[in-house]
Amino acid sequence: MKRRLQWTGIVAGLAALIAAVTYTVWIGVLSRQEQADPSTERVLVLADGRRLPLEQPGVTPAAPAATVPMITPAIPDAAVSPTTVAATPAPAPVLLPPEWLMIPRIDVDWPVTLADVDHLPAFRGVGWLFGSAFPGMPGNMVLFGHLGGQYATFTRLHELRQGDDVLVRTQAGLHHYRVLLSYETTPDDVTAMAPTGTPIATLITCSGPWIPEQQTNERRLIVVAEYVATMP
Repeated sequence: MKRRLQWTGIVAGLAALIAAVTYTVWIGVLSRQEQADPSTERVLVLADGRRLPLEQPGVTPAAPAATVPMITPAIPDAAVSPTTVAATPAPAPVLLPPEWLMIPRIDVDWPVTLADVDHLPAFRGVGWLFGSAFPGMPGNMVLFGHLGGQYATFTRLHELRQGDDVLVRTQAGLHHYRVLLSYETTPDDVTAMAPTGTPIATLITCSGPWIPEQQTNERRLIVVAEYVATMP
């Protein structure tokens, strides 16, 4: 029995190692691809039918305002102070993708991988929206997490309050964001993911009652955090 348990432990350890190596290789390839050729062909389809390219400031050449409208996320005006809107981070020397997300207040400590609204991570991880901003750079860095189930990572996102810390790690260092506000919206409201002229992080998960017919929740919870600083 003891020998059988030892073999079981070895097999489980090897399986975990293989999964970790596979994930590391996969995210490395996708991240290099995104850095070399940012996915600006991806668009948000607004409620009025307009198509908004996910072009972030400082990542791709600025397009004329007439062809690429900048949509401000639908958040209460009083929640964003003038000093916050005017804040600009020090430019990062290299565009590096997020690798890990930490939110101490709600015990979030998960890896980050590339994702989109229809394909969230199929493991305990956080999704970084294709085409959204890089950590510490101007623009809107959008991160998704499951509310419940076996892959849940944002179960306690509703507990965040203004001033709470959000930390995003890259290969070069740690990027510090601070929560500004949170609000709920409908699943078809994509304005929270729109590019911005200032550096923010937008965290998104499900909220409200479960709708069996649609296999989703009734609402979406949005948490917006402002950029503070980059630490080596």
